[in-house]
Amino acid sequence: MSTDPGVWVASILTIFVYSYLYKENLFYQLTEHLYVGVAAGYTVVIAYSNLKSSVWQPLTAKGDYLVLVPTILGLMLFVPFISNSLKWVKRIPIAVIIGIGTALTLRATVIAQFTAQLKASITTLTSIDSVFVLVGTLATLSYFFFTFKQNPVLKAGSEIGKWVIMVTFGAAFGNGIMGRISLLIDRILLVFQKWIPLIK
Repeated sequence: MSTDPGVWVASILTIFVYSYLYKENLFYQLTEHLYVGVAAGYTVVIAYSNLKSSVWQPLTAKGDYLVLVPTILGLMLFVPFISNSLKWVKRIPIAVIIGIGTALTLRATVIAQFTAQLKASITTLTSIDSVFVLVGTLATLSYFFFTFKQNPVLKAGSEIGKWVIMVTFGAAFGNGIMGRISLLIDRILLVFQKWIPLIK
């Protein structure tokens, strides 16, 4: 049996969490509350560390007064807790956060889901893989082509596109399941290899 206290704590908490598969019990609730508490404490520590490294040090060591702008906007979010009559102040930082967040999200979405996909689809037909990518892309696009009545060619492409979409969704689902199984295997190895060495 392991003599590492960290392995003991992690293994016991793992068993407590998986005890939920039988039914909800006190051990699971204890672990759930512990997780939420640790996560909240970790968030506070990270927030303090970020304030120290991103606000206090640049302000005092470098004289960078520009960091006061996001700091003041952040503090404005807490104004409703001080005065109920000034709760409208929080709208300003929320508007800034939503505006910047929307711009960054739109940019990332256009690059990831349009530009990068288009670039990956435009390839030279030098291998079987590139032919499959081209045919699959055109077939998938033809499945979503509703502008006019489908002719036999477009109908065949639409049918192939439907199968391409189904295979893609299946592969994505399988990938998600593999990720969850990997997490389960990791927990099993922790309990039955590091904690109680039953698996070599």
